[in-house]
Amino acid sequence: MRITAIIAILFFSLQAAAQDVVPKAKTKEQRKAERKKMTLEQKIENTLPVDVSLPSASLNAPGSQKISSLEDARKYVNETVPDYGKSVKERTKKAAKSLKKQEAKLFDGKSYKGLAVEKRILKRRSSLLYQEFYVLKEHKEPLPYRRVFTWFDEKNKRISEVLSRDPKTNSLLHGPYREYRGDNLVREGYYYMGVKDGRWLQYDKDFTLIDKENYNKGFYEESRISYYGADSSRIREVVPLRFGKISGNYYRFFENGALAEEGRYDDDKKIGKWVEYYEGNNRRKKEIQYPVNYFDETEPFTLIEYDEKGKITFENRKPGR
Repeated sequence: MRITAIIAILFFSLQAAAQDVVPKAKTKEQRKAERKKMTLEQKIENTLPVDVSLPSASLNAPGSQKISSLEDARKYVNETVPDYGKSVKERTKKAAKSLKKQEAKLFDGKSYKGLAVEKRILKRRSSLLYQEFYVLKEHKEPLPYRRVFTWFDEKNKRISEVLSRDPKTNSLLHGPYREYRGDNLVREGYYYMGVKDGRWLQYDKDFTLIDKENYNKGFYEESRISYYGADSSRIREVVPLRFGKISGNYYRFFENGALAEEGRYDDDKKIGKWVEYYEGNNRRKKEIQYPVNYFDETEPFTLIEYDEKGKITFENRKPGR
């Protein structure tokens, strides 16, 4: 449609340019009567003196075809445009078909990444909340080094994000997740054994995308992960990267897998409370308070320190004084 409009403009531009140099040899009534019987090409040619040529004009049409004359334009409209439109439709259908195949391969309603699942639905009429998700059909031990898992309490019918739950009455979310407010889809993504996996999207009430995150089994897909040894089985440190910035939950581990330090970054800046641990007994060693958010300019300070037995050795009761 856009190409046809451009060509029409070209036609009339040529006509207007030509009329500026045509001498008036006949009366208005005579020319008007003759022009009613002419085609568009005849109208343009008839208005030009013998020694005057058509003004030059050209455009590059899709498919690398150049249009520089009326004949080129007519041929393009009659031959190329229908084929080009057909080609676009065919490519669109092919892409949609390929996407459906990929989605079907990723999730068939019965299993996600090789693990069997069962569907669950939660409804909250008071808040118009509707959640549709899947859980592991048979419990599997959660992935190591992850600090938060999403569980579904089968008895009390609620979702919680914690480190551990009784697997006899709680199931790990696994597979696609969709959350609605009324009729509006507000959030969707995938879980892998209780942690976020793949692409997660968030929408406003008008279904406009307002946030997008990409995960790889619980960690941001861009995260910088270092390991102990060459086998990449023991994680040393997880630096969360999002859109090229350090943002999200940071973790450092001892070689035995125990947590050594954890905290949060926002746009390359440490925020909130950071905690350090003793090796071996998982006891807290120190708590440090950083600015509450990115815009807070408060200087960091130590909140509390413990000895290896868990006894408080220092406590800052009045920070900043």
